[in-house]
Amino acid sequence: MKRIFWSGVGYAAGLSSSIYVQRRVRRAVEHYTPEQVRHDVSIKGRQVAEKAREVVIDLRDAAVEGAEAMRDRENELRREFAPEPPRRGNPHQHRPSRLRR
Repeated sequence: MKRIFWSGVGYAAGLSSSIYVQRRVRRAVEHYTPEQVRHDVSIKGRQVAEKAREVVIDLRDAAVEGAEAMRDRENELRREFAPEPPRRGNPHQHRPSRLRR
């Protein structure tokens, strides 16, 4: 009786392991078929393109923000260091050469 039991257990274990291995091999083969590889590559390509788009948008936003900060700082410096406009009627004011004649 023991022999029959253990023979059945061995048969079941062998059958289940062979089915398991068969399924694994089938999945591996399906995974590496050209069609599946093309599908996986296209999905990865879309993901990379989307990431690149996000990076471009971030860079564009950073450039716009940097340009605004540069413009603000330039205006601030111009207000601080710009020469004062000449006053009217100043005797020391330089006159254009055509008026001297």
